[in-house]
Amino acid sequence: LIAINVIVFFLQRTLPELTYAFTYVPLFTLQRPWTLLTYMFLHGGLGHLFFNMLALFFFGPRVEARLGSNRFLALYLISGATGALLSLALALGGVGSPAPIVGASGGVFGVSLAFAYYWPDEQILIWGIVPVPARILVVVTALISLWSGFGGRGGNVAHFAHLGGYLGAFLY
Repeated sequence: LIAINVIVFFLQRTLPELTYAFTYVPLFTLQRPWTLLTYMFLHGGLGHLFFNMLALFFFGPRVEARLGSNRFLALYLISGATGALLSLALALGGVGSPAPIVGASGGVFGVSLAFAYYWPDEQILIWGIVPVPARILVVVTALISLWSGFGGRGGNVAHFAHLGGYLGAFLY
């Protein structure tokens, strides 16, 4: 998954039409249903790619070893698709933005929830220094996404895709 994301990122830079064709736009879900999956392999910038892949690098191998490769891939894809669908549902409900979405965050958040489920007390070092139990990291990031999505500092971030990633992993 990391290799695919990196390759697609560099393809985005050389073929800008790729980004347009595979970005998820909530209001165009019926016209472009493939984007429910393809958006999670696109990224808005090098930092966006780096932090998503860093989290996938740290959480993914243990979750994959626990679930097996096929179930891990299903977890990742379901979490990402659920992130897109939650963004759509809330945009249709007048909450959140119907803005285009790119990034692996929904899938990565799903993987991080699975990690916290199986290893809740595992210490995660924030900024390489501050130890936080995995379960606390998930709770804090969920609260930040909720606050940011419902009127806090939203910025150019699809906070509901993050929450949808947690929801998809929980349901899976």
